[in-house]
Amino acid sequence: MIQHIYEHYHMHVKELIPLGPYKSFWIRNKIYVLVPIGEMEEEVLVEMKKLSDYMNQQGDITVATFVPTIHGYYVSEIEEQNYCLLKGMRTLERHAMSLGSELSIFHKRGAFFPEEIEQLSRIGEWKALWEKRLDQLEKFWQSQVMNHPSDVFDQLFIESFPYYLGVAENAIQYVVDTEMDDTPQLTDAATICQERFTPLLWHQTKRLKLPFDWVYDHPSRDIAEWIRHMTIEKKKDWEQTIVQFVTDYERNYSLSSFGWRLLFARLLFPLHYFETVERYYQTGNEEQKSIYRDRLEAILHDVNRSEQFMKHFYGSLRLPVDKLGIRKLDWLS
Repeated sequence: MIQHIYEHYHMHVKELIPLGPYKSFWIRNKIYVLVPIGEMEEEVLVEMKKLSDYMNQQGDITVATFVPTIHGYYVSEIEEQNYCLLKGMRTLERHAMSLGSELSIFHKRGAFFPEEIEQLSRIGEWKALWEKRLDQLEKFWQSQVMNHPSDVFDQLFIESFPYYLGVAENAIQYVVDTEMDDTPQLTDAATICQERFTPLLWHQTKRLKLPFDWVYDHPSRDIAEWIRHMTIEKKKDWEQTIVQFVTDYERNYSLSSFGWRLLFARLLFPLHYFETVERYYQTGNEEQKSIYRDRLEAILHDVNRSEQFMKHFYGSLRLPVDKLGIRKLDWLS
């Protein structure tokens, strides 16, 4: 692989070092990361490059930028796989701030991107995406019910799905009501978000931000997914950690009532349940199946606590719901 890097980029690489799930190498004060991209479409890559160039030009040195090959291309074939090479600064972790602050500054910069984004855009699409996912799983559930399976996971899925169908429909309706009742503010502009923001995402790449993790969406997406991860992991003092994260975020970039309601809807949508069920039935690996079986049991065991968390969500963050005109869900009261 080192020889291929020289052929494509004319760079002398001594050794490849793991960086999260990627291979990387150092040259002077810069880190270079090789990212396998599979069959990613050119239009998607073009948007990722535009966004990463823009963020870098705005002064965000934590964003990795694309490196062209010696022939001026941004994709190289190495050992029959397509790769992109990205580079970033070496000194990132020394300047680390709190994650909430870092995310809000990142969102604030990303919101001013001047061009249209199409391929990576998810803004305003949650309802349609969730409905599609819900319909697919409901059809599958109906077929499972007809089969009368005896497998433990099948039975857990058959029994639990009607509840999560109801929760998902509530989340979808909450988005619909928000879009009808509330008015987006300046801070509701689409910005650069992560496909799935967790406490591990930037940590695993030593704070280097890779555009391959990005989508263009409402900023509440990242906050909701980070909170979801925290509620599932439930590490020591997780509730205080959530409050601190949101407090740090809001110092730079406050959510409007519209944004808070979208955040609540996204948290309410039982994504972890859907993913666990979908992945169980997609994998043929028995070890993986066992992991997803345990995960589903943990999710079902946690139902009451999850409801309590959502019931007290606005209150735990001391949000003046009456002043903001935010509606609570009757079934959570």
